[in-house]
Amino acid sequence: MRIGIPSTFPPYRGGIAQFNQALLRALGEAGHEVLAINWSRQYPRLFFPGESQLEAGSELSAGPPALLDSIHPGSWRRVAQQLVASRIDVLVLPFWHAALSPAMTYLARRVKRDLEAIGHRVQVVGLMHNACSHDASGWDTWLVSRLLGRLDRAWTLSAQVAMELELMQAGLAVDTLFHPLYDHFPDLIPQAEARKLLHLPPVGEGHVVLYFGLIRPYKGLDVLIEAMSILRKEQGTGKGHLPVHLVIAGECYGDWEPYQSAIDASVAADEIQVHARFIPDHEVALFFGAADCVALPYRKASQSGVTAIALHYGIPVVATDVGGLSEYVQPGETGALVPRSGDLHRDAEGFAQGIQSALSRDLRENHEAFARARAQFSWSTFAHSALLTLSDEQPSQG
Repeated sequence: MRIGIPSTFPPYRGGIAQFNQALLRALGEAGHEVLAINWSRQYPRLFFPGESQLEAGSELSAGPPALLDSIHPGSWRRVAQQLVASRIDVLVLPFWHAALSPAMTYLARRVKRDLEAIGHRVQVVGLMHNACSHDASGWDTWLVSRLLGRLDRAWTLSAQVAMELELMQAGLAVDTLFHPLYDHFPDLIPQAEARKLLHLPPVGEGHVVLYFGLIRPYKGLDVLIEAMSILRKEQGTGKGHLPVHLVIAGECYGDWEPYQSAIDASVAADEIQVHARFIPDHEVALFFGAADCVALPYRKASQSGVTAIALHYGIPVVATDVGGLSEYVQPGETGALVPRSGDLHRDAEGFAQGIQSALSRDLRENHEAFARARAQFSWSTFAHSALLTLSDEQPSQG
């Protein structure tokens, strides 16, 4: 089968590029021919909140052909012509941000039209990481609706996103899959060594909680900082055990100052270590190696690439029970789920309890549970399950 995937690939950085690269590998290992096309320009620099879109020291020439410009329709036409000339059988369009929807919508329409004009059947599939951008406006929703109208079917990574899509586009064939675990990172650095390198308490003298990845308001870092104050006060009154240290490792998309102010005002300020920058792949094993658990105090979510890293490494996840996160975390086995109330202090209290629960059980030693998660959420299983859905094609709505 020939499969076309015009999307984000390395050397673009971040979880979507990593996801697409792993999918490309899994489909190839399953015996399929995949035509990957990268962006020549993903986001205009003016609208990108981070420091760089590319991995440090890299050039676009290091990845798949960089032919697609998100704001240049001429490039959309040329990429469509290449996909048609390749006689692809499936066009997979990964979606995660509405800003890229116009290009994806054009490709869906043009490739389908031109291939069907020469009698070649093609299925157009949206690989929906979420139903709309996390910070979506009404304009974003309209753009995504146009894209959904051009799909034959959609793959989602959680039941939550599937439900949202069905509400947005009645009649669209939606298949709920899962977010596979990332397995391309270096081997985990032993905990004792990782803590020494990060200047953290040795094993047995303190616990380490890791908050990893991009820092955005919906990801609830303020809840976690407040939870650290609660943990510190309880430890000080004899309710806790070992002191809990928080490591924040990730680039902030937005204003960092409110978080820094909350840290400075916290009674646990001395137990919070900040690495406010993008963490390259070669350092991931260091930060996860040091951790007893990974914290996801999200206010909303579809699924999480951070969870996919943690479960691969066998690190417990403490997560708010929102979106599709509950589909990946098994309470008492691979982590803890915390209910969300919407009140900052109540959510912080609940999250502090969730952290204490995970730490008291020493879930890092639950090797069988994490082995089951790796088997259940493998890339080979994902590729097989995704392609099975294509035997049940439904007609395009566009």
